[in-house]
Amino acid sequence: MNLKDFFNKANKESWAIGHFNVSNLELLKAVVEAAKEAGSPVVIGTSEGEREWLGLKSAVALIKSYREDWPNIFLNADHTKSTEAIFEAVDAGYDSVHFDGSALSFKDNINETRIAVRYTKGKNKNISVEGELGYLKGDSQLTGKKIAVTPDDYTKPEEALKFVNDTGIDRLAIAIGNIHGINLDEPELDFDLLEAIRKAVPENVALVLHAGSGIKDADIKKAISLGISNIHISTELRVLFRDGLEKQLEENPEEYALYKLEKEVVGDIKELIRQKMRLFGSVNKVKP
Repeated sequence: MNLKDFFNKANKESWAIGHFNVSNLELLKAVVEAAKEAGSPVVIGTSEGEREWLGLKSAVALIKSYREDWPNIFLNADHTKSTEAIFEAVDAGYDSVHFDGSALSFKDNINETRIAVRYTKGKNKNISVEGELGYLKGDSQLTGKKIAVTPDDYTKPEEALKFVNDTGIDRLAIAIGNIHGINLDEPELDFDLLEAIRKAVPENVALVLHAGSGIKDADIKKAISLGISNIHISTELRVLFRDGLEKQLEENPEEYALYKLEKEVVGDIKELIRQKMRLFGSVNKVKP
């Protein structure tokens, strides 16, 4: 099954595929091993900064290698702000791309997203393309701050329908109160708005919830029940990795074999990812 097939299945059966951002081998190893053990499809995300650090070709090669043991892994070029960077990811062999034109005007967002779709589908129709509508505040950090959002930031159902129809995207990232990072207050999701967007947008277009790290479990479950079929997790992984590594360094000041210091950290991240997959309902969704 390709990624679109999995999203269609998830939408019909009311579960969600986890999207986990990685910037190093340790995080990638944790995500893939957790997915295999859970029998779950998974999307590995790399932002523009993460791709620059890892290298486009290196990221593709790593996924290709891990896919020999667990085929149900998909590599996504997350939050890509230019069509040129979309082209680079497609040409490098990514399975999925996300063009983030949320900072553009509605008209320009449609035009640029359409360019990304045409190029991508012209290269390989099976590559999944995500667009974004609405404005997500915050950053993938542990801020300790309160970030205010207003209805002006939110995705509008009537615009969502036009955006999807005019661009031909496979997935739509929406803003319904979700905020990047882990902040002072838990975000308040507008479930009525989510329901209205799901009714407005064609069923074969997956709805994506970014910034899943700061959202309560009960709200995640409700969002899935109302039509979210892809959830992004990044900040929680970053925080757990850093805190775990600091703990290992403090407890083992004489240890210089890095893999020994990182082993327990990777195990903790795997457990977090397994918890997320159980929450998302994606466990054992891959047929043997």
